Amino acid sequence: MKANTSHWMLTAILFVCGVTVLFCGCKTTKVSYPLVTGTIEDIFPADTAPANVLEAINTAARFQQHNILNDTVNDIAVISLDEVDDTSTEGYGIVVVKDSTSTTFPNIRNVRQPVARYDKETGNLWLTSCAMGGSGVQVEWLYQLRFKEDNTAYIAAVVNPYDVQQALCQRIGYNIDGQKISLYDGERLIGTATNTVTNMGGFDADHPLWIGELLFYDISKEDPYPIIVPGVKFTTGLVLTYDDMPMVTGRLTISEDGKISIHEVETLLRPYEGSFLDDDNKEPNLNISYRLNDGKYNVEIGIFRLTTFDDGIGTMVDEGLDFTATDPAGNPIGGLITLHNDTAVVTFTRSTWGLLENGSKFVYMSFCR
Repeated sequence: MKANTSHWMLTAILFVCGVTVLFCGCKTTKVSYPLVTGTIEDIFPADTAPANVLEAINTAARFQQHNILNDTVNDIAVISLDEVDDTSTEGYGIVVVKDSTSTTFPNIRNVRQPVARYDKETGNLWLTSCAMGGSGVQVEWLYQLRFKEDNTAYIAAVVNPYDVQQALCQRIGYNIDGQKISLYDGERLIGTATNTVTNMGGFDADHPLWIGELLFYDISKEDPYPIIVPGVKFTTGLVLTYDDMPMVTGRLTISEDGKISIHEVETLLRPYEGSFLDDDNKEPNLNISYRLNDGKYNVEIGIFRLTTFDDGIGTMVDEGLDFTATDPAGNPIGGLITLHNDTAVVTFTRSTWGLLENGSKFVYMSFCR
């Protein structure tokens, strides 16, 4: 493995749908191998709705729909078109409504559960949308929409997933030492993983690590965060991602003059994710999973011989994972989950259910991922 300790300035200017994309940073690199592009292709255009779908959307008076966003505070809705005058839109068609003024975007895909969020402070309406490449890879496009004075919406910027992938490939390096995989941003260690895959013929000596099919966004914060998972290529030619590789993320910003930057590249720590065994019968009765679409957690809590809460939503706070669920009487119930080494403690602090007092604690052990 070659050693490279020279200081260099990375400046990669990309163009995303007419938007200039700038990634820059001063780095000292000691890692020989950069991550390489996986299965997302160079030519990866956003899909264009077929002619019959465009005609139906543009001329129809009736359509079937479902809501992507219903922000009643700011009077903004984002609607996905499913069918227009008995013509399937085949996943195309987004309608943005502000103060009863509608704007239709026929070529924005609405498949695979699109997510939207409006930020009143910045005036940005962020929307993620799925598109499919020639290889069948499905990743998310990111749209930045804004509103004119007459409340019509317009697309201020579109971020191509291939360009984001390329920028991360140029920035992130890695080192492999036996089963240990280390990820770097320059010389700064940002995460490690242990290879647990066996009988794959060994690592490909040229380009073991790559960025492949997984490219999503967390738009729950003021700025969007692209999220990718590196994959591993073996000498047998097989390529895969696996659960114990950390997610890599960074804050993405778009300036008023159209320049896009990625900052604060880190691995996404999710220590609360996984299954815990209850202390009574050693069954997995606490299950926590990360939600890519909004950065929150799905929380399922089983209490031995009492009840199960299967609709909990958790949010990270300074003290731990704050969760809210529905009790057997149909009322909200909530509390805090804290970690102590490999032990999770669930403390209920917002209970109106007669069989569960505030302050009740339950211990779950043997954290398994």
